[in-house]
Amino acid sequence: QHYTKEQGAICTKLVKPKPKTGMKSAEEELAKAGWLLNLQHLTLGDRIGQGEFGDVLQGEYMGQKVAVKNIKCDVTAQAFLAETAAMTKVRHRNLVCLLGVILHNGLYIVMEFMSKGNLVNFLRTRGRALVPTQQLLLFALDVAQGMDYLESKKLVHRDLAARNILISEDNVAKVSDFGLARVNPKGADATLLPVKWTAPEALKHNKFSSKSDVWSFGIFLWETFSFGRAPYPKLSLQEVTALLEEGYRMEPPEGCPPAIYALMKSCWELEPGKRPSFKKLTEKLQKELK
Repeated sequence: QHYTKEQGAICTKLVKPKPKTGMKSAEEELAKAGWLLNLQHLTLGDRIGQGEFGDVLQGEYMGQKVAVKNIKCDVTAQAFLAETAAMTKVRHRNLVCLLGVILHNGLYIVMEFMSKGNLVNFLRTRGRALVPTQQLLLFALDVAQGMDYLESKKLVHRDLAARNILISEDNVAKVSDFGLARVNPKGADATLLPVKWTAPEALKHNKFSSKSDVWSFGIFLWETFSFGRAPYPKLSLQEVTALLEEGYRMEPPEGCPPAIYALMKSCWELEPGKRPSFKKLTEKLQKELK
């Protein structure tokens, strides 16, 4: 496990650990806990998405509609399997539910199916006419509650963004891909981080924490209240990094309630300790909804 991560003292990282510490032990752990699913019960359908790790397919498992991530790269599958073991220990209304894994053709990660897709597309295809401010606040509260739960479990997301928020048939927002953001298919290259969503201390010093997730939550709020616009429009990644250090922060989206913009800015404090906790963010959003 230790040597699969880049370390200054070793020349190259170990790509395949001995089976007992890699795929096999994670597989045994998942099997023991009942998380290994039977391939024969899975029917795969259309592709509904594509990520850097592989395709996301719609499917059916024992009569239930599911979403299936297919990770074909063996090394990435190993890393995913280890992270998936952590995902099995969390359950919350505002986290996308992991149903289990299947070891076939790499790895299938089977999750609950979220019929309305990711929040960016949801907002862009509907717009202000169809999504009132009250609904945006409810989405924000859902995400804050899911993240508060992760924070209470000492889990850091690392890639919180509207693209990783999925919407259910009854308009509940759920956080997806928690735990999986640590799996980097191209090594620990900081240039591959989602710069416009990542906190300065994480970009500069690789310091990820619940407080760096809070920074990302501020960006997620901006995306939500701008109906899915990309953050820092017209600015390059290099410009964003430099300007943030100088104190620059995005203007509020059009029609954004002042209290919500104040919340965004509190998430973007340069000093992590000055940012609110997800518990505090949840409380403030609940007040806004009253």
